[in-house]
Amino acid sequence: MRLFIAILIGKIIAFVTQTFHIGGGSAAPGLYALMIEPDLIEKTSSRIRRNVIITGTNGKTTTARILAHLANEAGLKIINNHTGSNLERGIASALINFFSSGVNLTHTRGVVGRHLGIWELDEAAFNAVAPKLKPDVIVFLNVFRDQMDRYGEIDSVVNHWCETLKKLSTNTIVLINGDDVNTVKLKNCFKGKIETFGVENYKILGESLKHIKHLHKLDFEAKKIKTNGLSGSSFQFSILNSQFSINLPVPGIYHIYDALAALGAAYHLNLPLAKLLKSLKNFSPAFGRVEKLPFGYIFLIKNPTGATQVFETIAPQIKPEDRLLIALNDNLADGTDVSWIWDADFSSLRAPTQSGRGNLIICSGSRAYDLAVRLKYAGFGPKQIHVEPNLKIALKEARKGLNGTLFILPTYTVLLELQEILSGLNLKKPYWQQD
Repeated sequence: MRLFIAILIGKIIAFVTQTFHIGGGSAAPGLYALMIEPDLIEKTSSRIRRNVIITGTNGKTTTARILAHLANEAGLKIINNHTGSNLERGIASALINFFSSGVNLTHTRGVVGRHLGIWELDEAAFNAVAPKLKPDVIVFLNVFRDQMDRYGEIDSVVNHWCETLKKLSTNTIVLINGDDVNTVKLKNCFKGKIETFGVENYKILGESLKHIKHLHKLDFEAKKIKTNGLSGSSFQFSILNSQFSINLPVPGIYHIYDALAALGAAYHLNLPLAKLLKSLKNFSPAFGRVEKLPFGYIFLIKNPTGATQVFETIAPQIKPEDRLLIALNDNLADGTDVSWIWDADFSSLRAPTQSGRGNLIICSGSRAYDLAVRLKYAGFGPKQIHVEPNLKIALKEARKGLNGTLFILPTYTVLLELQEILSGLNLKKPYWQQD
């Protein structure tokens, strides 16, 4: 009865928040439902046939979306926290939404049918939620400095993951980034099956992705990488003794890692990869992750490594007539410590135009002036930098007289605000209504 009431209350809250546009129902329903039934996740997720957890600092949403794309193509029914709400309340909200579809709550032996739970968990939430989900597959993407006010140092994150893995069933299959020296440490923490994925001749060293020849054996590997600007990349996917050609319509080496992780999970879910891989050409990224707009692109940035990878991906594509809108907030979901911007390589965006003045960069968000100072020290001239803390006004100014492409680089809570602005302009659906 308590579980029934918790789900009912959660559904009511979701309806109210979405109807009155005070949220997407991706967190609040779970937050309040868990107050009524703290064991909601454990009791409801057990009805799902198989569960996959994806965690790490960067790439969770894209990896989950690629895996969901493949699973949908294979005819599975997906239950996930696709809006990116990756704390415990976000998982609970997604489960509440699933059980609103008429699933029998009295059924205790698992959902009958082809159901797959795909769960993004942030680095800290993983430790509390993973044992409740009892996952069949876990993917560890990477670990970098991120929101140090919440997570602490990298070693602390890895140590907590290690302790959590010791508590899980050895029937769980664990996939780790074999090019990340930090995730590789997890091999010593789990007695079950651990496999690695990675990119040929790349290594993650500290905060950087380096092109370094290496000889170590990987279970899932990308070879013969070819990049095609912002259109994406192609590579050979190597698994056991088989090779497949992959065309991925999202740019950047970091997205190849996401694809490898998703493909490895799909393999262990026994999805027919040979039949599904061609469908990746129709894959579309989640909101804010290389999201295409009529006038430009949105690339989420949230920590030094991720931001630098985005800068290096877009820098060669920026033309003299293009503009950038970079927005920085310091809300709890962003991390209240914004000193990370000093470790991101903003100088890689610096490219002079024919006039010699360089591209116009609009700085916005609650820490717009901190961002402007960082750009100054990265070598940008004062005539290139314009500060407008109000995001709506900043977007309007960035589009005014635009003759090229606008690259929008927001932190997480700015991205949510931006989605609301764009949906208000009828340029896109609210993020919770997107697939």
